[in-house]
Amino acid sequence: MVTSPVADTETGFTAELGQRHADLFAAFYEHPFLAGMREGNLSKERVLHYLGQDHQYLSAYIRCYGLGLALSPNREWMRYFHDNIAFILEEEAHPHHVLCDYVGTSYEEAQVDQLAPSARAYIDHMMQAGRDTLGVLLASLLPCPWTYTWAADRFLRDAGQDGDPSKNNPFHGWWAFYADPQCLAITTKLRGMIDDLADDTGWAERERMERAFFLSCHHEIRFWQMAWSLEDWTPPESHRTQNTIVS
Repeated sequence: MVTSPVADTETGFTAELGQRHADLFAAFYEHPFLAGMREGNLSKERVLHYLGQDHQYLSAYIRCYGLGLALSPNREWMRYFHDNIAFILEEEAHPHHVLCDYVGTSYEEAQVDQLAPSARAYIDHMMQAGRDTLGVLLASLLPCPWTYTWAADRFLRDAGQDGDPSKNNPFHGWWAFYADPQCLAITTKLRGMIDDLADDTGWAERERMERAFFLSCHHEIRFWQMAWSLEDWTPPESHRTQNTIVS
């Protein structure tokens, strides 16, 4: 049974998105990478691969907030992007440090220069959305905080029903960060702003907003898969063999 990220009583544009695409939230939650974090036995190699890519991804996310600031209609919107840029720079390093402790490396040593193909595709998608409207940009950015905060809140709630064994999980600090009321409030605020933008625009832009959201949900799942498979730019074996024969 698919668990919706929104209550049946919720209304608004983002509630409709959550209801229509609940299957993607479920796929995000059930992916083997995140399942390994719930079970506390994810391989250190996969965690390290995720760490380096996510650091690059969040840097790109900050740049997308910069695009949002440029599209801002007033100073209230500018303040929103300013404050959330500061949050990522100053606060969202914490879950990365939790993962670094698990791997046994420093935050600086975990960082990488090159993006894996799936991470590059996700970033390109967000940057392209930033060349559309503010609504389309924010719709493309919403799945990142929404999937993480929803998944963390769900996991810790479920764990609490069993006496909270999550406290013995080596990733507990990661889960606790994204389930924290401050992170949940950030997602709620962003959803509200997107709802307001959707209410003030026509069906054509709302369709583009949903498409941007839908694609970002898929990119979130592929980001797990990228880390799970240790994806890099190495060509498939058959392709390398073919090139050798041709040459």
